[in-house]
Amino acid sequence: MKKRFKVLGMAVLLLTLALTVGENLAESQARKTEETLYQQLQMFSDVLSIVQKNYVEEVDSKKLINGALRGMLSSLDPYSQFLEPDLYKELEIETEGKFGGVGMTITVKDNLVTVVSPLEDTPAFRAGIQPNDRIVKIDGKITRGMDSAAAAKLLRGAPNTKVNIEVLREGAPELLKLELTRELIKLKSVKRAQLIEGSKIGYIRLVEFQKDSYADLKAAVENLQKEKMEGLVLDLRNNPGGLLDSSISIADLFLPPNRLVVYTQGRRSEDRIEYRTRQAEAIPASLPMVILINEGSASASEILAGALSDSKRAVLVGKKSFGKGSVQTVIPMPESSAVKLTIARYYTPSGRVIEGKGLTPDIEVEQNLRTLALEGKIDLEKDAQLQRALDLLKGLTVLREK
Repeated sequence: MKKRFKVLGMAVLLLTLALTVGENLAESQARKTEETLYQQLQMFSDVLSIVQKNYVEEVDSKKLINGALRGMLSSLDPYSQFLEPDLYKELEIETEGKFGGVGMTITVKDNLVTVVSPLEDTPAFRAGIQPNDRIVKIDGKITRGMDSAAAAKLLRGAPNTKVNIEVLREGAPELLKLELTRELIKLKSVKRAQLIEGSKIGYIRLVEFQKDSYADLKAAVENLQKEKMEGLVLDLRNNPGGLLDSSISIADLFLPPNRLVVYTQGRRSEDRIEYRTRQAEAIPASLPMVILINEGSASASEILAGALSDSKRAVLVGKKSFGKGSVQTVIPMPESSAVKLTIARYYTPSGRVIEGKGLTPDIEVEQNLRTLALEGKIDLEKDAQLQRALDLLKGLTVLREK
């Protein structure tokens, strides 16, 4: 019995020692990390002091520190930014949905300002700007290393003023030099809603996810239902996204209540947040549906398309989407500045990551972007992707009737 207690006592002692050693190792590692941080901060302070004392011209310490903050945030990803007061104001203007500019959504890829998508019926769209075009110069200023907020500020301006850009396009023999005249950009989310001629197939083009997009789309769908719609094409091509809440609300139109639309995952496992539908769908699941996507479909477009695809509610037709699926929060800072920081990534209900990957359509159809009949009458002969969607829905409708 004594021997058993001795063995038990030794085991408890060893376990206590192991826990103590583990705690000590964790504390030691934390101290080392903290010491390294202090050393790096000291180096930053030393370099700042050297520049202030020895640079050929007198420098503004605030300008130096703001530059360091911009560099720190931009080193994380294309979307994290330090926003000085003027850039923070630009961001607020952008979210209002009405501004003077050329009409394109941009980001940064490979350290270059890159077009996500031109907005329909804007100077950029009419000039032939395409998704994934790289803007290398704006009014003579080289954009390499420039963040998207700074580039957007250069592109915006008073209506009827001009801005010159140089564009690098894959496959083009030389840079494209374009002069664009700025306009007052007014964003209307539902661009077109109609039955395709000679059919009972509805067609709705959604160009951006805004505050009123749910109400606008719901009204468009209800009008088409009154016309005895038998199938629906939802066109999200060149839709750069917009408000997350808008995409969740729109999913309510097509999915049953409490269905997972998208989830975000941050650094820690407990950081997962799920977004689900909140009310009964307005369109019966029996109505066949196709979603058109392309290289300019991004963010909220990818969230909605991914949700309906994973739920087997819609077939995706077109080209692989852009792949913008990260969550940013804007944190106000002193002196009217702000930090825009990526805090999580979006995942479709089945766990597909959107950021950097995009969505691959169920049926891939090539398309010359400049032949898209996005304005005026739909031209099925030129729009191969829409033609494929229409053929698919007609076939599904016939099968359903048998």
